[in-house]
Amino acid sequence: MLSDNRSRRLQSLFMRGAAALLLSLMAAAPVMLAASHAGAQTEKPVSGGTMTIINGSDIKSWDPAITAGTYPGGPMDVLDAVYGFIVYVNDKGVVTGGMAESLTSTDAVTWTLKLRKDMKFTDGTPYDAEAVKYNWDRAADPATLSPAQPFISSWNKAITVVDPQTLTIKLSSPNANFAAQVAELCPFIASPAALKVAKEKTDIKPVGAGAFTLTEWNQGISMTMARNPGYWDQPRPYLDTIKFAIIPETNSRIATVVQGGATMMAGYPYQFGSNATAPGVATREIPIRGINRAYLNQAKGIFTDVRAREAFYSAIDRARLMQAFTQMPGYKAPSNYFGENSPYFDSASSLPAYDPKKAQELFDALKADGKPFSIKIVTYTNSDLKRLAAYIQQVLTGYEGASAEIVEVDQASLIQRCKTQLDFDICVEGGVLVSNGAEPNISNLLSSGGAFNWGQYKSAEMDAALKEASSTLDPAAVKAAYGKVQKLVATEMPLYIFGEQTRSLLLRNNTGGVVPSNGGILQKQFLYVCTDACQK
Repeated sequence: MLSDNRSRRLQSLFMRGAAALLLSLMAAAPVMLAASHAGAQTEKPVSGGTMTIINGSDIKSWDPAITAGTYPGGPMDVLDAVYGFIVYVNDKGVVTGGMAESLTSTDAVTWTLKLRKDMKFTDGTPYDAEAVKYNWDRAADPATLSPAQPFISSWNKAITVVDPQTLTIKLSSPNANFAAQVAELCPFIASPAALKVAKEKTDIKPVGAGAFTLTEWNQGISMTMARNPGYWDQPRPYLDTIKFAIIPETNSRIATVVQGGATMMAGYPYQFGSNATAPGVATREIPIRGINRAYLNQAKGIFTDVRAREAFYSAIDRARLMQAFTQMPGYKAPSNYFGENSPYFDSASSLPAYDPKKAQELFDALKADGKPFSIKIVTYTNSDLKRLAAYIQQVLTGYEGASAEIVEVDQASLIQRCKTQLDFDICVEGGVLVSNGAEPNISNLLSSGGAFNWGQYKSAEMDAALKEASSTLDPAAVKAAYGKVQKLVATEMPLYIFGEQTRSLLLRNNTGGVVPSNGGILQKQFLYVCTDACQK
């Protein structure tokens, strides 16, 4: 950890979230806790004004089915402003009502979605159960190319529209995490009328019922949105205008906030340095634990051999890798997917530790079998990730029979290069993936059809353990199932877990209404400009 104080603060935050999770699992009442504005601002909100949020890359399409990463500064951050999350996961890990009032179940099999009354898209058509069904049926069609297609296609045929505000979904087997998975994978609903007239994805116009409407899109540079006067939750949104500025380089993003050219950016304390104490600037921690990870291609190439995955873990000191990445000392390499403060953590199942001798033995054995360890590292053009990739390359070249090539792509192209084309051996995505609770991300990462399983890891045993964990509300049974998951992670090494961090916002100190959700995306309807400084 970066400091003892910060470690204790993170531990306290995590344990509170874990306690809430265990309480919800022990309850026999509805699986999903439905609420409207849990965690909303405590300051008195002010209407009017403009904020500019910096994102690292532009979106490729306004298609609500093309979702990728519920983290601040990512593509879904922009889609949320127009469409709004149908439900979202708050920073305590609780699924919360958004555009819908609730998504609940008493048995984890039959789920009921209750929409708010009289909602309309900005084209005047109703945001009703038929519209939701149309969007989910569309995303379930492989031709839509939705990343969530495997997930949605497993249940969309079992949707029943009960009335304009209600639909039910009957799953083929119990899934206690279904609501959280919807929030992560398919939360956006667009006007069916707007989707039907678009012949190509590039023709889709962003017609939603969210807090804002698009007024200008200067591709690759910025987009401007105006307050939606028909938004269901008046007087929200408070802002008149919200802007997104596209700035790929971290240092440029920081300078823009410090100089007052933007309201906020998402990042990590190691990136901010002394800029965090500049005049008019504040920081705000997003108390959501995440893991730094890289994907290992197990569909083709050297990492199809588990010995290569073990060699890679053994060859690199992950604490030093994090130091090279962040330029700060003091990191401790996580021993598994779950953090040490997780109720599911099992110290008996640990990833391979740094062991240069073992690594060389494995490299030699691979070479003797005609499998020289030569890998392609794919990442995007970010100064932090460049340092990380360069460190991996430098360390590997110190071993006999090991080498690495670095390929840099722009952030928006990383998914296509890695997930779609599988043109990598190791693919490093910036930022952290939320792991303050087990689901939905652990299944997305590790199940055979998982949306985040870029490495194409497939294990019937892992699939069974994940299903077992999500099919019960008994805390002891859940913990036992995740024990099996951890053992498989430690022995099969399906991905490379090299660090854990929490995100932070660097923001102007007059920024109010900061309500993080999912992986840290702010619920923009709550944002407002304070009359005076309201952040420290």
